[in-house]
Amino acid sequence: MKRAFTLVEIIVTIVILGVLSAGTFVSLKHLYLRSAKSKALSDLSFTSQIVIDQIAALLYERVPATVIGSKTDGSFLPISNIYGGDYKILQWIGTSVEAYKSRAYSGFIDLDGSNKNTKTVVSYDFNASLIDALHVDKFGSGSIANQDIALIFAGSFDDASLVASDDFNSSFGWANNGANLTYTFTATNNNITFITQPKEIYEKYYLVDSAYAIARGVDVNTSLDPNSLYLFYNFRPWKNQKFTDGNYAKLAEDVISFQAGVMNNNLYFNFSTKKNIRGGNSVNISKEKVVF
Repeated sequence: MKRAFTLVEIIVTIVILGVLSAGTFVSLKHLYLRSAKSKALSDLSFTSQIVIDQIAALLYERVPATVIGSKTDGSFLPISNIYGGDYKILQWIGTSVEAYKSRAYSGFIDLDGSNKNTKTVVSYDFNASLIDALHVDKFGSGSIANQDIALIFAGSFDDASLVASDDFNSSFGWANNGANLTYTFTATNNNITFITQPKEIYEKYYLVDSAYAIARGVDVNTSLDPNSLYLFYNFRPWKNQKFTDGNYAKLAEDVISFQAGVMNNNLYFNFSTKKNIRGGNSVNISKEKVVF
């Protein structure tokens, strides 16, 4: 006679197979989740590094004394005076780096050839037509004559604390305040003639062509995606323009936070971003960088 399985044996076998199947399913689920998290972290790390390098490259060409943190209502403080709080919009004035690299200007004044009383200074190798052409290539329009390009003296040293004083609120035109240290001008050959008489003339200067701002949509209080990080550009505070008057581009999505400040006299910024994966899970990553 052939011996068949008993009912008890069949039931026990089914139970064992069920337990093994359940364990295998849980193991596969955890394996998939670990794989998904690893891929998401790799993607986040790559994309966030690109964003942080883009921001750092723009900040590297800043005028150090002009960097501020601002609120949605327009109130602002020099970045060196911010210690946390609600100043979540980073703004600064950038130099005309393309014109400098093209040797359209030197960035230095011949003090002996300048005359404060006539509001005229001499800067050798100053090529106004080339500067205008490069400005149009960069932003699509604008010129020195239209006051889209301005000049800021570096001061005795390139130290923001020299300018971030009692006159800071009316130095660069932030929030429609005065721009007493940002000079518009006309130019013929190497001669620069200021529209308003400068308080002081220094040897070194910055040629500036735009201000920039970095903020999350939620901190701008507009129709923008609240959890995306944006770059605002092509606006000029010395012309009473705000960052919402210019252009903008999305830098990153699903950004949890963005902060900037000063540490040991160096500017730093950081942001955190997240990515959702299946099963209601998510991974987060934070990046920070110091810009000298």
